[in-house]
Amino acid sequence: MTALRPRLGRRSSWAGTAVSVVALLLAASACGSESNASSDAPVDNAGLEAAEATVAKAAVRPTKITVTTPIDKPIPTGKKITFVSCGVEACAIQGPILAEAAGILGWTVDQVATDGSPEKVQGAIDAAIRNGSDAVILNAADRDAYAKQIADAAAAGVQFVTCCSLATTGDGLLFNTATSEQNAPIGDYLAAEVVSDSGGKADALYVNISAFQILAKVGETFEAGMKEYCPSCTVDSLDIPLTSLGKDAPDRIVSYLRSHPDVNYIALSVSDALGAGLPAALKAAGLADKVTIVGQGGGSQNFADMEAGDIEALVPTDLYAYDYLMIDALARHWAGVPVGEAGPQFWLVKKDTAPDDTSKPFPLVLDTEAQFKALWGKS
Repeated sequence: MTALRPRLGRRSSWAGTAVSVVALLLAASACGSESNASSDAPVDNAGLEAAEATVAKAAVRPTKITVTTPIDKPIPTGKKITFVSCGVEACAIQGPILAEAAGILGWTVDQVATDGSPEKVQGAIDAAIRNGSDAVILNAADRDAYAKQIADAAAAGVQFVTCCSLATTGDGLLFNTATSEQNAPIGDYLAAEVVSDSGGKADALYVNISAFQILAKVGETFEAGMKEYCPSCTVDSLDIPLTSLGKDAPDRIVSYLRSHPDVNYIALSVSDALGAGLPAALKAAGLADKVTIVGQGGGSQNFADMEAGDIEALVPTDLYAYDYLMIDALARHWAGVPVGEAGPQFWLVKKDTAPDDTSKPFPLVLDTEAQFKALWGKS
């Protein structure tokens, strides 16, 4: 299966997601069963305790990056990397992070803005190859859409690196991080939070964007986690079309809640895209005190809503992990050491644990840069 990369409009928040864009691609289409209120069902105490244990673990801020093997050979300097931006704010934000990481190794990053259309992205990759780039970084690389460019890059000795893609490595693709399987724990974390916070009395609605495919596992693990931690809890799913993002998505969610009055928890597959305006819509509908919101990702507005008590928990996207891992993969390749698979870490954040400054992206591991420097022999 190949990732689609629909274009989303720009938003004022920093958009938790190279991934509201590039990585938050979920495949489950709208589905769901009739809600059967769990409020009168007996609580599965063992499941509740398991959920609480998962939440306790997930709520601890990670302190270690996910790669630990130092590069024991010289890393060449002077490499030129082209980052093809996908046309939305989250991608634009990644450019400076990539440049920061590459600069440690004596490399440069040329950020090329596109509107995200396949034609513009293809042209940018072609230009990067012609202009002598040593590597191309493209979020959510679609092997079908860019098969020619990936092949041309390989033939020219240009490395191709991505994150948040369904494409498998090999055949011209050196490295991919934040894969579907790597992101799977997010759904389990959100399910555990819903069950724990509700005391095992949750009727949950998973709000999905089926045009986004890469995080299908998140929806699957959310549903599986709900069944494991709370067999008597219910889980329904609502699909939001791309055309509703930034427009009537909150109204669609409110409409669903009105026709399914037992729902008391909402899990957002993409908090930035789906959560914009949702707390206000719930308040206007008189549902704010009844329905609790959790979600994946999250931009500055989502964190502001959390601070105001309108969102219970978020699993934020770690753009720093994505970018440093992609630079690390290139460093390993050019140093002639094995390039392994490595994904981001996750953190279940609540109001009392959120960083002081959530107005811009933040690394989940506070000293991410220092830890990578140590691996690269640049401390």
